[in-house]
Amino acid sequence: MLQDLVNALTLGSIYTLFSLGLSLAWAGLGILNLAHGSIFMTGALTAWKLSQTAPQLPFVVVLLVAVLIGGALGLAMEFLVFRPVRKRATSEHQSALTMVIATVATAALLIAVAVQITGGQPRSVGRDLFTVSTYDLGSVRISNIQLIIIVTALVASAGVARFIQKSRHGRALRALAVDRDMAKMSGVSADFLSAGTVAVAGAAAGLAGLLLAVQVNAVEAHVGEPLLFKAFAILIIAGVGSIRATVIAAFALAVIETAVVAYWASDLRDVVVFAVIIAFLVVRPQGISTKGWQRA
Repeated sequence: MLQDLVNALTLGSIYTLFSLGLSLAWAGLGILNLAHGSIFMTGALTAWKLSQTAPQLPFVVVLLVAVLIGGALGLAMEFLVFRPVRKRATSEHQSALTMVIATVATAALLIAVAVQITGGQPRSVGRDLFTVSTYDLGSVRISNIQLIIIVTALVASAGVARFIQKSRHGRALRALAVDRDMAKMSGVSADFLSAGTVAVAGAAAGLAGLLLAVQVNAVEAHVGEPLLFKAFAILIIAGVGSIRATVIAAFALAVIETAVVAYWASDLRDVVVFAVIIAFLVVRPQGISTKGWQRA
């Protein structure tokens, strides 16, 4: 039972890191970034490439590289995709639809590049990049990479929540989410906030991808796609716009999945997850959050 809880905490932490960025972009900017899973994949791919070319690098530097690559991809999407679409769209509806299509194309492009790099085969990260050690605490076994994942997720969640609630840029982002035109009239730089938000979202996805790759010692081109569906489930359960609710939903979903695998049947894990989604859509479509700063 306790071992299952540790596994659920680890899985929930990966879900949290992945979902935070998606929630920020969707709630704050109205961007449904379907390339988020591919940015996650590039973080995992970074772990494999560094294990092949520079396994002697300190792990902190490896994490920083994944963060920078994820953030850079987010910025590239902002300047090459999101910003041109916003400027040329004649309506908000057209802008949202065009962005979704553009992110699908971007995801396909990144996956195609990853397939070429990996040869379309799963690749082992290797243990030279990071030495995984396990600790036995009674009947519970936990590894150092699991501890890093859990602590990183909790620190990142607390940092993002504090940024949104307390900082000047966080308040400006909330204003942008409520009424973009009024926020711009009040002096808010929409372009600056958009660039910063997608960079943070990409950085979180890249970090999550690398951590998961190191934990499972494997990476492949489509690794981000299942996570994208799980993130949508988390946002539906949480309600877009609440960091606290997103964290709660991520860990709750991880506990449900772990329990299904451990005590029922692993093949039914996704069935149960989507049953929960349907239930929330029917019973509480706004999610568990009673507050939020998402768009009306």
